[in-house]
Amino acid sequence: MRSALEWAQVRALAADGISQREIASRLGINRRTVARLLARDEPPRYRRPPTGSQLDPLEPVLRRLLEEWPQIKAPRLTEILRSDYGYTGSLRLVQSRLQRLRPSPVRPAQRTGYRPGQVLQLDWAEMPTRPTLAGRERRVYALVASLPYSGAQTAFFSLDMTIESFLEGHVRAFEWLGGVPRECVYDNLRSVVARREDEQVVWNRRFLHLRGHHGFHATACTPATPREKGSVEAAVRYLKSGFWPARRFTELHELDAQYADWRDRICNRRTHATGRFAVAERLAEERAALRSLSLLRFDWSGYRSTRVPVDGYLRHGGCFYRAPEQLVHGRVELRFDRDHVWITHRGVEVARYPRNYQAGVWLPPPIVRAEPPMVPPPLALPRIAVASPELADYAELCA
Repeated sequence: MRSALEWAQVRALAADGISQREIASRLGINRRTVARLLARDEPPRYRRPPTGSQLDPLEPVLRRLLEEWPQIKAPRLTEILRSDYGYTGSLRLVQSRLQRLRPSPVRPAQRTGYRPGQVLQLDWAEMPTRPTLAGRERRVYALVASLPYSGAQTAFFSLDMTIESFLEGHVRAFEWLGGVPRECVYDNLRSVVARREDEQVVWNRRFLHLRGHHGFHATACTPATPREKGSVEAAVRYLKSGFWPARRFTELHELDAQYADWRDRICNRRTHATGRFAVAERLAEERAALRSLSLLRFDWSGYRSTRVPVDGYLRHGGCFYRAPEQLVHGRVELRFDRDHVWITHRGVEVARYPRNYQAGVWLPPPIVRAEPPMVPPPLALPRIAVASPELADYAELCA
């Protein structure tokens, strides 16, 4: 077999107008070989004739077994072929043939259109890096809310993904929008879906309180199907790449301010990459189509009932917050959200503190015990000058 180099040389010389006899003489090959190389449209290459597989004659058996037992596995199929049909090949060969004969089902995707104010998609995202907050590196999470019709987004940052943080971020997204969409779409968050019983979704109880308070429909995506909430997935990628890199802040309030500036000045004023429309114009359409917010603000705070110890300090998140002295041994309710911790007694707030995330902090600080008073040194008596030795001895004894 001739090489690809010879094929290229022959065609190049022929393109120069050199005869086949001269080409054969220059390259030292036969004229008939030159003619064959000129007749080829591609370089010659070695091709091994297919030898087939041991499973080729057994393929009708494989198809019949798959038709009778659609869920049969490759190890059992290999066992049947070896015992009944004399197969001597490997298990991997059966697995590859089984994948071809029984391909995995693929769910087709369909692009969905939306109306203004119809759908809001929400999902948690962990930020790529861990900034130093409250004395150590911490994970920062964002509850991202995206509107598919306009492509607008907002986010709520937190140091955890508890139900209280989810509810607070959800309500703040509604307040930023100035209304409530008809439907909210979620991934299978524990804050939303308590569990699934076959095809039935059992909703989180506190989430149901939020749904009833604001009156919106809820949809939980099919597990392992991120394309059902593609708008918020794209918003998460944009948040991680367009906002987060090279940010400097020392507390969450600074992060909130930086994000609000970026969201209102850059993110929601861009031209949408898919629809080539102004996001701000469509956001205005969405806000006009939203349902009005409830006049009563939803209470997203966490709470627990506890008894005040003798020192008055209640523990939460590794920190200690003091209740009034008159409530010692009484039962109070400790409430908290992302930024504050407060204490209520019989429905009345009696103390409020900024929430601290640095373990071991006491608010207010305990009273420092006073040092004992300093004892002055004894006064030295003046020495008395006396003339007689007896008086001198007496004075020394007195001193």
